[in-house]
Amino acid sequence: MKTAHLLLLSIALAGCANPHEPLDPLEPMNRAVYRFNDTADRAVVKPVAEGYRTVTPRPLRIAVGNFFDNIRDAYSAVNNALRADAQKTTNDVMRVALNSTFGLFGLIDIATPAGLANNKTTLGDTFASWGWKNSSYLVLPLLGPSTVRDGLGTATTYAASPEPGVVFQTHTQLAAGTVLDGVNTRARLLGLEQTVDEAALDPYSYIRDAYLQLRAKQVGADLPKAPSDDENLDIDQLMAPTPAEASAPL
Repeated sequence: MKTAHLLLLSIALAGCANPHEPLDPLEPMNRAVYRFNDTADRAVVKPVAEGYRTVTPRPLRIAVGNFFDNIRDAYSAVNNALRADAQKTTNDVMRVALNSTFGLFGLIDIATPAGLANNKTTLGDTFASWGWKNSSYLVLPLLGPSTVRDGLGTATTYAASPEPGVVFQTHTQLAAGTVLDGVNTRARLLGLEQTVDEAALDPYSYIRDAYLQLRAKQVGADLPKAPSDDENLDIDQLMAPTPAEASAPL
């Protein structure tokens, strides 16, 4: 529950912080976490992801992504139910049912070619639909860009996750699955860090502005200032998985 404790501390600090940017009142702390994440990524996460991609055939990586994507569809169904969106809830339930059975426990994505939309919804999206449209930027340890709203949603989802037995049988299997999901996702994003470094003089500011713009667009909030023209990177393309390896975000 370290993430939950961080979020509670962040919310408390938000009231007394001196903002340098309107939507980044916690910038000093966020930059410190960003530096930690960047160091950890370059020293550990990226090399592990590169080794994983080297030894793991692409079809197997796609299957791993599909498996965890199927789990996220189940959470999406719950969130769409909380949003009282019957159409999307039904869609998500059907995706899980189809991929969990005919898709061999989610390893094969049959639902998307069958015409069922892949419309992942998080608890942060649910909070936004209830009125919490705008939220301050927050960088989460290891998880990266987020907002206080989305981070609180992530922590709540983790806290409310069922005990081992539904998908994974033990806590060890659950921890191993979480690591595998993270490494598989990082392997899919290899090369992204170079693109960001080349696109912006200050990668932190660019990632922050682009992420807030993307989330504002997704939840229907007022768009913050977009990145300048000389940093013209397509954030939708940047954040979206490749069609063949789609496995959804956190």
